[in-house]
Amino acid sequence: MNFSLSLDQQLFFLINHLPHNGFFDGVALFFSGVGTAGIIWLLLGVFLFFREEKKDRWFVFQLGVLGLAVWGLVEEVIKPLVGRLRPGLEAGAIIIGSQSNGFSFPSGHAAIAWAMAVLLSQKEPKWRWFFYILATAISFSRIYLGKHYPLDVLAGGLIGWILGFMISHSILSKKSTS
Repeated sequence: MNFSLSLDQQLFFLINHLPHNGFFDGVALFFSGVGTAGIIWLLLGVFLFFREEKKDRWFVFQLGVLGLAVWGLVEEVIKPLVGRLRPGLEAGAIIIGSQSNGFSFPSGHAAIAWAMAVLLSQKEPKWRWFFYILATAISFSRIYLGKHYPLDVLAGGLIGWILGFMISHSILSKKSTS
């Protein structure tokens, strides 16, 4: 376990200490910002609903259920149980933007991003790569900005992917096809 945490910290510093300048920091802040509370995913879902899925009212329900399930599991259950602190300035992290409060493991941004990318790619397969690239950019930004360790992001992404897969292949998705 110590080896994993040591490797996690080394990988964190490798990513977090990539060149920082106004452009790169701005791009990372943008992706992190649109990933906050799943804002970008909600907007994409609403856009797809009005553009192509008007008759599929269950699609919006799936988005809502998935968003609440991911948030509840990550923020209310796992983070308090694990209690991992976020990277800090005292440890040598470069923190861009305001210092985040709360616990670090797993990343809520990554969990929501990957959950929604999976669900939206099931609804709109031709946009699959866009959704996955967006989820990757949001996840990567959290490490670059000094908000999360790589294992936080990896665990959040895995949780999101699993929940997204479960919702998109559940009884809820059966209602949308009938």
